[in-house]
Amino acid sequence: MRSKFGIVIGTAMVLLLAGGCSSSSDGGSGGSTAATAKPVNVGAPLPAEVKSKGKLTVGVKCDYPPFGYIDESSKNAGFEIDIAHQMASYAFGDPNALTLTCVTGSNRVSFLTSKRIDLIEATMNYTPERAQTIDFSTPYFDSGVKLLVPKNSPITSFEQLAGKSVITTSGATASLWLTQCMKDVKQTLFTETSQALTALNQKRGDAFAQDDTLLLDLAAKNPELKVVGDAKADSPWGMGVRKGDAQMLAWVNGALAHMQQADFFWTEFQKTVTDPSVQKQFAKFVPRPKSDLTYPSGSTMKC
Repeated sequence: MRSKFGIVIGTAMVLLLAGGCSSSSDGGSGGSTAATAKPVNVGAPLPAEVKSKGKLTVGVKCDYPPFGYIDESSKNAGFEIDIAHQMASYAFGDPNALTLTCVTGSNRVSFLTSKRIDLIEATMNYTPERAQTIDFSTPYFDSGVKLLVPKNSPITSFEQLAGKSVITTSGATASLWLTQCMKDVKQTLFTETSQALTALNQKRGDAFAQDDTLLLDLAAKNPELKVVGDAKADSPWGMGVRKGDAQMLAWVNGALAHMQQADFFWTEFQKTVTDPSVQKQFAKFVPRPKSDLTYPSGSTMKC
């Protein structure tokens, strides 16, 4: 975990602190350089509006290794980026028929509703509240919220955060859960992971609350930090499409089902995360041919 995650998190943090990227209009680094013979029938037609553009426009994370980040050659890379390339291949027969736009937890929905992007694929947990504004695809990954703290911190659980300052990112599930369930916690909000990590290292907060997948990555790179706490707001990630766009939702779900049947998610995850011990930890977090992920039926913000 340290060897693979350490490289990507270090590179992404340096690039983001130096300015990073706000948008990428090329295909990034995750796709094949050769186009396939033709688009793939996923069981639902690609909407005419998207088809006429000749490419998919996808909102992705650019500071979230190993899922979506900017690599040392200033290209988009990561597990979610590979999925986006595969969707472009299904749609147009070309994995690089794709515009990748960097989004954050606080602006990804507005980018979608204003039609700056065709869909969101940006580490977005399902919540019933979000589902009132956008439509979610079937899930493609699972995650919960934990805490990143200094190695010498006495904090081991969320219950010990009462009255303390907690770092997190705007619009993230962690922030939503803290707002609802720990009202006496003072949140220090940032838009980028690099900013939040810097704030924690500068002791501007007692803990950094975020998805466990990211925090494990950060802890692997930063031996002076550790991940603690039981997972909160555990809910799978889904792609977001505009509310009521049934045709786009059907195509996205068809594409995801096609990937699941081919075991694409697990195959690509193993390419992204090469440490066998880490792969074992995450094996149940992706949908596989005979193993589905499902959204919770009630609130994901249970305290």
